[in-house]
Amino acid sequence: MTKVILQVYPTMGDVEEMKKRQPIGRDSEAYQNMLSGLIDLVKAADELGYWGITHVEHHFHSEGLEISPSPLLLNAYLGQYTKRLNHGQLGIVLPTHDPLRLAEETAMVDHMLQGRFFVGLARGYQARWQNIIGQKFNVQSTASDKSQADMNNRMVFEEHYKIMKMAWAEDLLRYDGPTYKIPNPIEGIPNWPPTHTTTLPYGTPGEVDENGTVRAISVVPKSYTQPHPKLFQAFGASERTLKWCGEEDITPTILWGPMEGVEKLVHSYMEGAASRGRSLAFGQNVGLCRTFHIVDNKSELYEAVEKYEKPVWEGWYQQFGFMEGTRFPGEEGPVPKPGEPLAERLINSGILIGGTVDDIKRQIDSILNKVNLEYFVWLFHWGLIPQDEGLRQLEIFATKIMPEFGMVYSGA
Repeated sequence: MTKVILQVYPTMGDVEEMKKRQPIGRDSEAYQNMLSGLIDLVKAADELGYWGITHVEHHFHSEGLEISPSPLLLNAYLGQYTKRLNHGQLGIVLPTHDPLRLAEETAMVDHMLQGRFFVGLARGYQARWQNIIGQKFNVQSTASDKSQADMNNRMVFEEHYKIMKMAWAEDLLRYDGPTYKIPNPIEGIPNWPPTHTTTLPYGTPGEVDENGTVRAISVVPKSYTQPHPKLFQAFGASERTLKWCGEEDITPTILWGPMEGVEKLVHSYMEGAASRGRSLAFGQNVGLCRTFHIVDNKSELYEAVEKYEKPVWEGWYQQFGFMEGTRFPGEEGPVPKPGEPLAERLINSGILIGGTVDDIKRQIDSILNKVNLEYFVWLFHWGLIPQDEGLRQLEIFATKIMPEFGMVYSGA
C-alpha cells in the first residue's frame, strides 16, 4: 500500500497578505487564523484517509512562510483533533537539539497520540537561525560539500541520533562520545542526595552506586511505540544520505524530480539496507516528494504554479539550492535555464504532478511502475493555497485518485 503524507508548511497568508501585514510572522491575529485553518485541514485529512501530516522546523521566519519553530507542539496540538492520522515532522533539525531532551519530548508526544506519531530528522540548511540556535553545539548550517562545517554538522547529527535511539531503547544509559558524556563527567556525578531514601529503592538499578555517585541515567518516559517511533529522513538527495538511511532502517523522503536520479538513490538505500542484512523490494520503505495540482487544463495549471508554487520555489527554495532536484541527468548550467518558465521546469522534471484526474493517475502509475513507493510526500503549501481551494484539492485527490492505487488509509 502506498501511503500519502501531507508535508504542510504552516504559512500565515498569501503574498498579498504577507506584504500588507509585514512582518506577518509577528502578527498574532494571523497566527491564530493559521492555527484555526490547520485544525480544519487535519480533520479533513483524517476523514479522507491520508496516512500522515508533517511540518518542518524553522525559526525566525518573519516573512510568514514555514512558521513552525516547534513542530512537536503542532503534532501534540493538532493530533487531538484526529483519530487515524499520523503526525510528525520532516524534519527536526537534530544537530541543534539536546538529544536527551528530544528523546523525552518525542516520547511524550508519542504517548499523547498513542503511537500515531513519527519522528523526522534533518541536518539543517538555514544559517540565519541554525548558526544562532546551534551555537551551543558548535554546529552551523551546511550544504553537503564535505567542508569542515559539513563534516562537523554530520558528526553531531549522527552522535545525537545515536544518543536519542539509546535513550528510547535502554533502561540504563551511559555514553562517552566526542561531544557528549553521560554522565558528565563520565566518571560519575558525586553526592546524589536521595541515594538511599529514593533512588536505590525505587530507581533503575545501576543509576547510582552505594556511595551516592551517579553512574548512569534512565530517560523517561519510555516511548509508547517500541522500540521507538517510526523514523524518517527529511528530503534526501545524496547517495551517502540514502545509504545511511538504509543502514539505519530510516525511511528516506527523496526530493528529486527526474526518475533516473530517483532510481539511483533508491539503489543506494537498498545497498545500505543489504549491508545490515535487510532485503527490500524496490521502493519499500521509501518516500518520494511531489507536489500535486488537479486542474481542468494546462492554463489553469500554469496559473496555479504562478499563485501557489512560484512564491516558494523562486522566492525561497531556489535561493537555497533546492532547484538542483529538478536537474536532468547530464544537464549543465543553471536550473531553471535562463528564460525557462518555472512551471515548465517543475512539470518536466516530475517534481510537479498536475492536470486532470486522469492525467495525474497516469503520472502516478508511471512512477509506481518504476519504483513501488511506500510513501508519496505531497509538498502542500497551505496558506499560500486558500483554505477552500486546498480542501477541495485534498478531497478530489482522496476520492478520485487514491482509491485506484490503494492509498486510502483506514488506520489499521
